[in-house]
Amino acid sequence: MEYMEKVLGVKVIRSKWEGENKLPYYLLDRYSFDLADIDGITALIVKPKGGLDAIGAIRKHIKRLNGEIFCPVVFELNTITRQRKKSFIEAKIPFVVPEKQLYLPFMGTLLLEKCDGGQSLNMPEKLQPSSQMLLFAFLHGKGAPVQMSRAAEQFHFSAMTISRAAAQLTETGLLQKKAVGNQRLLVSKLTPEEIFQKAEPFLMTPVKKTIYIPKSKKNEDMFSAGLTALAEQTMLNPPAMETLGSVRPEREFPDKTTQMLDTETQCAVQLWRYDPRLISRSEKIDVFSLAASLKDEMDERVEQCVEELLKREWR
Repeated sequence: MEYMEKVLGVKVIRSKWEGENKLPYYLLDRYSFDLADIDGITALIVKPKGGLDAIGAIRKHIKRLNGEIFCPVVFELNTITRQRKKSFIEAKIPFVVPEKQLYLPFMGTLLLEKCDGGQSLNMPEKLQPSSQMLLFAFLHGKGAPVQMSRAAEQFHFSAMTISRAAAQLTETGLLQKKAVGNQRLLVSKLTPEEIFQKAEPFLMTPVKKTIYIPKSKKNEDMFSAGLTALAEQTMLNPPAMETLGSVRPEREFPDKTTQMLDTETQCAVQLWRYDPRLISRSEKIDVFSLAASLKDEMDERVEQCVEELLKREWR
């Protein structure tokens, strides 16, 4: 905390937090914890052990921590990207990057010197559907180089679409292009787990809208989605209402309602921006698209089951 003392001109006393033994494993697995007295203000210093989760999950983690100790939660980071900095400030989440960044809204302090990674100022807020599909295909292949021409065939992309998708992924620093003879490849020196963690701020929800239809109107083009898909692949109990996914336009569901009326006679249908089965090359949704569709779920059990699914992919 010498950086805080130097920048703020106040005394910072750091000590071990004894309350961490009351925390669930998923928090202990992600972070280490200390207490800090910052000029008389008590704060919980949270240092990630690996990559950061999406901002929605971080909010849930802070809420859980405030159930044990109600005080400002300050994230101590080794590096921070422009996108991550922007999301933290918009969410009013305090953070410090020693010698580079300081954001302590509870003290009215903001010091932003430089970000890491060299991102351009016009870095995209979210990935385009085509870019996300291409990224998830790379992860599904365990990080093996992806030949762009074959990916275009797999997803039925035009040459322009695959080029734009690859360009967006390289602009965010998630993947790199490599030419081998006449082949154009997408590669990365990072592990799939590291890529996914780095990608989380850029992931968009693949679900455009959720509607409700009579169970009798289900069709074979649909696929298990949402909590139904998660329950099929983990120990999560199935939801009261079945959730399916579809890539058909909303107009093809004339009997739909926009609100759930009856769990006995209706099922939920998520209208997807892309077909995740093209990524998994099966009748099931791919794990990464499922995780992206559930990233704003507030239930800790759901979060733990998603984490379990992803860990299987990293083995």
